[in-house]
Amino acid sequence: MRKSFTVLSGIFIVSLTIWLTTTCRKEEFVIVYSKVSTIRAYNATSTTIKVEGSIDSLTSAAHDEYGFCLDTLSAPTVYKQKILASGTVQLGTFGGTITGLKPSKTYYLRAFIKDNKKYIYGNEISFSTTAAVVPTVSTNTVDNIKATTASCGGNVTAEGDKPVIAKGICYDTVANPTITKNRTFDGWGTGSFSSQLVNMVPNKTYYARAYAISEFGIGYGSQNTFTTKKALYSFHEDFSNNSNEWYVGTEEFGNASLSDGKYILAYNQSGYLWEVYNNFPDFKAVEAKDFEINTKLVIESFGLVGPGTSMDGGLIWNTDNAHFSFFIARKSVLSAIPSITYSYKYQIGSYAGSYTIWKDNTSFTGTDTIKLSIKKANSKYYFFINDVQVYSHTYSAIAYDGIGFYISNAKIKSDYLYIDQKDYKKTSLPEIIELKSLPGGQSIFRTFRNN
Repeated sequence: MRKSFTVLSGIFIVSLTIWLTTTCRKEEFVIVYSKVSTIRAYNATSTTIKVEGSIDSLTSAAHDEYGFCLDTLSAPTVYKQKILASGTVQLGTFGGTITGLKPSKTYYLRAFIKDNKKYIYGNEISFSTTAAVVPTVSTNTVDNIKATTASCGGNVTAEGDKPVIAKGICYDTVANPTITKNRTFDGWGTGSFSSQLVNMVPNKTYYARAYAISEFGIGYGSQNTFTTKKALYSFHEDFSNNSNEWYVGTEEFGNASLSDGKYILAYNQSGYLWEVYNNFPDFKAVEAKDFEINTKLVIESFGLVGPGTSMDGGLIWNTDNAHFSFFIARKSVLSAIPSITYSYKYQIGSYAGSYTIWKDNTSFTGTDTIKLSIKKANSKYYFFINDVQVYSHTYSAIAYDGIGFYISNAKIKSDYLYIDQKDYKKTSLPEIIELKSLPGGQSIFRTFRNN
């Protein structure tokens, strides 16, 4: 009996130990999710990438999203940039092309799947987009070159990564011009275009090349070099208005006015002359080549006249308030009975604090209206009265811009004042550039009055 108990007791103890061990251990649960892998990113362009991933395992839970997430920072999540895949969620590979990327950027990519409201991510891979592809454009030959204009154009043969939103020609006096200086706008998109280059400086070397602009940058064509022509300048004042701001007003011994298309100056102070002139933007630009200045004057008496009275009127140039060159006609009364008769003389010279006479008073056959012309050619001045040459003189460089009129003891009426640059050796029709004068001045000098 003692042995049997002992055995039974041993069995009970073992059973109790097993029960206690079983009932006291904590139960553990393992939650299983679907699995995805990021396989590769390939064939990158400046804005796109091809991607591939796979669904490796699926649970029985709901799966309503899968695809890729993308960022320029590591460990991308669906909360930054999420690209959803289409189609039924099933085991196997999936992929496609991601667009809208930025050029020359490094991106990080992970595949994902949404498993029972939880996003599960695959491994991370990185890739870089290529540099942006800007438009391709060629430059045409520059032709029809004039002093301030020329013709050009180009052809956009490829847009690159983005559509062309503007195209044309850029040009400058420095090499490799850009759109930040002078440029034309000649449309958009691919294809050829024509351009007109304007507002250039005469006799200047320019560089021109085509451009095409897209969202990703600017494509430039090859560079062409050309030189603008030497300009011919002209200034034609017909006194139809006072847009050139000639002096109009009353002086102690005279006055100036514009009336009926004439500029009228009257001045009478014994021993003095009056000069009235306008300045020009750059008379040296005119004098760089041969030129002509001419006017048509009527010289009348200031008041009552008698035998021996002289009336002077004419042209001045190379003028400021202390210097001028002059070409004047003198109309003198010979007789007032029974009718007034006149004699005519001309005089040419310069003033720079004192007078230098180039040609002293010399008689000519006069008329009521006198045309005075000064022509510079072959390094000389040539002087004409009524289109007849009366004198020539060695040319000296012009230092002052003023051009206008000289008057003493007379009234003069000018129909016009013309300034034309001449090109006696021209081989093609030159471009004429209109000069506009600037406000000038007026000065009174003691006359030399050589009789």
